[in-house]
Amino acid sequence: MSSKNGSGTKRVSPLEQPQHEVVVIGAGIGGICAGVKLQEIGIEDFLIVDRIAGLGGTWYSHSYPDAGCDIPSTTYQFSFARKPDWDRLFAKRDQILEYLEEVAGDYDLPRRMRFNTTIVREEWDEDHALWRLHVDTGEVITARFVISAVGAYINAKTKPNIPGLDSYTGVSMHPAQWNHDYDFTGKRVGIIGVGASTMQIAPKLAAQVERLDIYQRTPQVYLPKPDFVLKPWMQKLLALPGGSAVANGIAQAVIDSLLRFAIYTPAPLWRGGARIIDFAGRNAYRGWVRYKVKDREIRKHLRPDFGIVCIRGGAGGDYLPTLNRSNVELVTAGIAEITPTGIRSADGVEREIDALVVSTGYEVFSDPESYKVGSVLGRDGFDLGVFYNTEELKAYFSTSVAGLPNRFIMIGPYSWTGTAFHYFVENSMRHIATVIDETRRRGATVVEVRPEAQERFHQDMLRSGRNLSYYLETRCEGSNSYFVNSQGKSPYIRAWSLLKTYRKSTRFDREDYSYRSPVEVDAIVESATVEPARG
Repeated sequence: MSSKNGSGTKRVSPLEQPQHEVVVIGAGIGGICAGVKLQEIGIEDFLIVDRIAGLGGTWYSHSYPDAGCDIPSTTYQFSFARKPDWDRLFAKRDQILEYLEEVAGDYDLPRRMRFNTTIVREEWDEDHALWRLHVDTGEVITARFVISAVGAYINAKTKPNIPGLDSYTGVSMHPAQWNHDYDFTGKRVGIIGVGASTMQIAPKLAAQVERLDIYQRTPQVYLPKPDFVLKPWMQKLLALPGGSAVANGIAQAVIDSLLRFAIYTPAPLWRGGARIIDFAGRNAYRGWVRYKVKDREIRKHLRPDFGIVCIRGGAGGDYLPTLNRSNVELVTAGIAEITPTGIRSADGVEREIDALVVSTGYEVFSDPESYKVGSVLGRDGFDLGVFYNTEELKAYFSTSVAGLPNRFIMIGPYSWTGTAFHYFVENSMRHIATVIDETRRRGATVVEVRPEAQERFHQDMLRSGRNLSYYLETRCEGSNSYFVNSQGKSPYIRAWSLLKTYRKSTRFDREDYSYRSPVEVDAIVESATVEPARG
């Protein structure tokens, strides 16, 4: 409330100060990166919160058998924290988590972290220029800026829409909530889903269970996994100045070349070339499956009839040979229902099980359904959930949304660049840190992307990504690819080269954002003086 004093001025109520300058939601790879980059621009007053019990995100919560990285370890690290001494070319979960803990410790982040803290609603307070973050316990945390670092795979789909799932009375678990107390030895087990988690879990379970039934809805692509122990001389080579960076650079150069080919090939050539690539790729994969899987009928069900790169694929390692085991059955008839003691497939066969693994994936950052109505409320009633569920997913540089002042997304629409998460969260955070630093430099308190800048970036993504969207939205029909969302759009891949993404993260027009300050503490505002009309 304001009040006039005797001098014809009005005094404004003190501006509420937030508890923290910045709150980062998520303590995984993105949250750790945010903490490091905030310190680089001189911000020490920040808090990193996470709903789980420790730092590391996916690598903390996913401890299922043989969990590990399915891309080379040399690429799976921060540019500011190179690790030359990975045990294997494809690191396992425990060492990845240890690496993240070490990085967080080196940058003094644990004391700024708070776990078992679930934010259920983010609400912008325009009058006080701050965010109110509502915790599920009823507590409210206030912050000047909010950075969402919840990752690419936001929520595990633990309750897929399968008839009878709630009636099942046996042991059930999701890869994100593994039950280490359960002994699988000699048990009958059913796994629903054949994605990245299953390709690691299935070989381990098959070696100890009585029977393993794997329920496949859509065939995946399981690539060779040339994994091996990194010898001491290899680790010494990577430890040389620039050694690890060079190894990572080679991988990025390959990805960059593929992106440039996809983006800059003329559309008619791209469409014809896509058919050739798919034909050659499917035939090559057919040969690979024939080499790894003995049974002809099983091989038929493993061959995709859509574009060969419609799904991410993965370094499958021992998954395909697992299907040769006598105690393993690949079920492709579809699931009719889950019964109290088993699973009935669409062909009428019921298979009794002792344990059920629901490996049915995640809500992804490119899915509009991942953004719940009422969970992020911005200026003038703007609701991110309503916006993303009624319009296309849009965000300036994949990080900023008009209507949400002082709030940023580390993994937003069109953010994936075909590399490890570390690379594109670093690029996102370089942009976010630049914007926050510019805001502070101007003496402003509030920053918000201009709607026209957001739309310009979005149209650029549509134009530069026309080849990618043609492939994903046309040639991937029936693939159930998470590259294409429920709106039939593919706001997943950044249709820029890696070099352009890196450069543009900081080389952008600062006026694409608006900067302002609310009335400060005890600011004096001169009242308007109106001269009387002269007769």
